[in-house]
Amino acid sequence: MEKFAARKSWKVAIAENGKQAFDIFKHNRFDIILMDVQMPGMNGYETTAVIRGLERSEGTYTPIIAMTAFA
Repeated sequence: MEKFAARKSWKVAIAENGKQAFDIFKHNRFDIILMDVQMPGMNGYETTAVIRGLERSEGTYTPIIAMTAFA
């Protein structure tokens, strides 16, 4: 994924868990988020809820696509 993104000149941030994903989001803005629903610690559903809460207070919105390998 990172090599594909680099060829397209996309900026990518990768998080190991939900807390890290939220911390990255607090300090950056993205056009879209690909969210793993089964992250350790705070899962993707919980992380999305926290992001949405922050966005409501700021009046912003970022599309989030939930993904899982457990299909």
